[in-house]
Amino acid sequence: MAKTVHENQYFTVTLNDKGYLRIYQKTGGAVVIPTVGDSYILIEHQRGDEVLLEFPRGFLEQGESHAVGGLRELKEELNLDGVAVQVLGELRTDSGLIQDNIAAVQCTVTGTHGITLQHSEGVLSWRLMPLPALMRAVKAGEIKDNFTLAALMLLLAQNA
Repeated sequence: MAKTVHENQYFTVTLNDKGYLRIYQKTGGAVVIPTVGDSYILIEHQRGDEVLLEFPRGFLEQGESHAVGGLRELKEELNLDGVAVQVLGELRTDSGLIQDNIAAVQCTVTGTHGITLQHSEGVLSWRLMPLPALMRAVKAGEIKDNFTLAALMLLLAQNA
C-alpha cells in the first residue's frame, strides 16, 4: 500500500511499503520544437545552478491537449505564435520513478521578430539552429536536457 508523502497542483508523490518512491504527474507536459524554415529555436534556460540549452517546454493546464499546451508554452516563453502543430510522439522522463504524460510537438513559426523572453521563468536567451548545428551541439555535450534529446530523436524519426 502506497502512502502519499507530498502533493501539489502538478504531482502526487507516494512511498510504498518497500520504500519505493513514485511520482505521479497530474496534468502532463509538452516539449515544443519551434521550426523556422530549416532551423529550430532553442532557449537557454536557468535550471537551478546551471543553464541548459533546450526546446521550450512546460506543464499542461487542466484539460489541455499536448498541441495546445505546446503552443501556449511557446507563447509564454518566447512570445511567438506557432502554426501547423504536429504531435511527434510521447516520451517518458524516468519510467522507474515518474508516471507522466509528456509529448513532443513541432510547429512552424513564421519568423523570430517579436521574441520576448520569459525572464521570470528563467529563460535567458534563444538560439536559431539548423539541424547540423543542433547535432554538433548534442555531440559536444552542450545539450543535456532529456526532454530536448528525446524530442529531437522523435523529430529525426519522423524525417527518416
